[in-house]
Amino acid sequence: MSYNYSLPTTGAVSFADYFETTGGHSSSISDATAQRGRLRTVLKGHKKESQESRDLAGIVNAIDDYLPYLLSIINCLETKELVLRKSLETSWRSTLSDHIIHTGSNAPRIVGTDFHYELVFVLFTYAYCISLQGSEYLLAIPTHDAPDRVYNKAADAFNTAASVFLFVADQVIPKWTAPSDQRPVETIREVAVALSKMTLADAQSVAISKALFHGKLSKSLAAKLYIGVAGQYEMAYGLISARKSGQEVSSELKKYLSDGTLFYKAMAKKYLALDANDNQKMGVAVGFLRDCKADLRSVQHSSLSKPHIRKSTTVAARALKEEALVNELLQRFTMINDTAAYEEVPSRQDLQRMIPSGRSALELKQYTPPAAIFGQIKNYGGDQEQAAYARSGRYW
Repeated sequence: MSYNYSLPTTGAVSFADYFETTGGHSSSISDATAQRGRLRTVLKGHKKESQESRDLAGIVNAIDDYLPYLLSIINCLETKELVLRKSLETSWRSTLSDHIIHTGSNAPRIVGTDFHYELVFVLFTYAYCISLQGSEYLLAIPTHDAPDRVYNKAADAFNTAASVFLFVADQVIPKWTAPSDQRPVETIREVAVALSKMTLADAQSVAISKALFHGKLSKSLAAKLYIGVAGQYEMAYGLISARKSGQEVSSELKKYLSDGTLFYKAMAKKYLALDANDNQKMGVAVGFLRDCKADLRSVQHSSLSKPHIRKSTTVAARALKEEALVNELLQRFTMINDTAAYEEVPSRQDLQRMIPSGRSALELKQYTPPAAIFGQIKNYGGDQEQAAYARSGRYW
């Protein structure tokens, strides 16, 4: 389960128009324009493709090829190897903001100045694509011959996307100086941090599923890990909801985070119930399953436009599937408690006090941008060391 991002598109730009002098980098500037034009083309093409035929790898490769040129330009501006004649202006569609009329890929393009504005959107698009690739890997799990490899690829994709979001939050957004009330939501640090938390939680969820698939996870630990995932979703929702000025973050994203928080809390209660059953605490098991079912129903009801139509979001669809399994367990545990155990079912408040603290299954990776392709400085930020090459880590 992960958020289904809409990818942005961008307007055309010729970098040569913005430089007073290019020194010996005229050819490289032309190549940078060409690489950006290629990225613009594949993003426009993506809008016309069906979900089944979309080429996410092609977009990732185009960004991998463009990033070294973009980072080189930024470095050369800092070392005065390049001199601007006027501020760069690029336009990108803000697909994470709420719009009264336009939504998703039809959102209006927003013009921003400075190369760091460009870098924010390029890296965001990169993270979107990698996260969407992780979702595609998950779809292959039910029929795949080597599920371990697919689980690992999905978890790695989400973790990588989370690391890119956090890199943007900590290293790029602070360098773009624009009034806070004029910033697209993608350029707000709290939004980038929230996306990092959410996407790392998705990686954690995949790791939990893999461990459960192999039976290598105790039910009590599974519950704690799901509580940890819910906590990350809850913090992400809090960061996004705390914004009080400027553009509004997509209500669809906020709803996804809210539903996801409730869903993963329900999953934790399911495994707390199973653990209670293993320890002959049938009253507690029945109580947690009842709470779990109620939470799953809440997710579904909040996502249905009409109560009688089973058309819902990704979270609600998964909640519906889980509810069927929980119903079977609840019937069985209730029968055992009513005919053999005769234990009192704790109140919801008492059950809440039994819920343990959450835990994490994975550590966040560190994203290192690719090495610059021209100029004196070889990587973003001015450090000569630890520069990555294009498509670093893209081989499995």
